[in-house]
Amino acid sequence: MKTSVIFIVDINPIHRNLIRYHIGLNKFTNVYAFPTGEECLFRMQKNAHPDFLITSYFTGNYTGFDFLRSVLEISPSSQVIFFDTFEDPHLAGKLLDAGASDYVVKTRNPDAGISELLKNVIYLAREKAMNDVQ
Repeated sequence: MKTSVIFIVDINPIHRNLIRYHIGLNKFTNVYAFPTGEECLFRMQKNAHPDFLITSYFTGNYTGFDFLRSVLEISPSSQVIFFDTFEDPHLAGKLLDAGASDYVVKTRNPDAGISELLKNVIYLAREKAMNDVQ
């Protein structure tokens, strides 16, 4: 079974590294973290296409919609998961309509938010693996 490639984009280095650490604990080994959307897109333009991209809404010079659009233009099969503090169901719904795979809210308890994020990544990875077999 092919291991998933995961990109993380978060301007906050603590959040970025905490997510990367927890994902690594769950046996995901191809995990790359970027401080800005620009750096992530540059990497993607060099033929690095993640299976999953975990991102906050603001990624430097991009808003969530602009970044999502750019990611999906380069890599339409990448599943983009937003992980942010905004608890706005309207915003989350619009991002999902625009092509995001999920929207998970960062809670005041970082472990709870990351735990929810990991459940979703693991579920999506299993679903993708089953689809790849068929």
